[in-house]
Amino acid sequence: MNIYIYQPKNFSLTKFFVGGLHGKEGKATQPILKKFVLEGGSTNSRLIVIPALCRKRKYVSTLNKSYYETRVGRKLLGLIQKYKPNIYVELHCYRKDAYKLLTDPKRKEKKGVPPLVEVKNGVLIGSVSPHLLSKFNFDFAVVLEFPCKKPDSQEIILDLLRTIKNAENPKEILDSWSLKYQCSIGKASRMYKDWRENIWLKS
Repeated sequence: MNIYIYQPKNFSLTKFFVGGLHGKEGKATQPILKKFVLEGGSTNSRLIVIPALCRKRKYVSTLNKSYYETRVGRKLLGLIQKYKPNIYVELHCYRKDAYKLLTDPKRKEKKGVPPLVEVKNGVLIGSVSPHLLSKFNFDFAVVLEFPCKKPDSQEIILDLLRTIKNAENPKEILDSWSLKYQCSIGKASRMYKDWRENIWLKS
């Protein structure tokens, strides 16, 4: 596991980007996040980038509490506790046959989280695990998913990541995304807002 840190002398935010959280998806997330790292940092933010938390591990869903009891899950929790990010981003990839499961309108009833929303070209956006939201008070936390075997979706992922890197606050992220992907980001924002409020009311 490699960790890349960009830290300007004065920074107001810490932004944490992590890919390859389970299974073999690190093989797909690593090239994208390495390219992202090579593009340089942000003037106002400390960036923590982990292209692949693991490259080949048994698949355990991050929606399951048991994930955070695995070696990789404990490592993730330790890194979040160490760097205390304001903004947290998980990058995943998915198999073609998983698309319907991830975007299922009844996903909240079945899995406990709202369905992911397609931004463009198979790239999906949604909420991180409720287990993380109950432990950490992020200002902004998001999951980005892309098809593991669809290279042309990588530029959209990089565009979304660059916006996060350059933004000065969560509102600026959403405003910028909304200009390019108005319908999908608006839908995702509404679901995320309701979900986040429900999480904190329960905790």
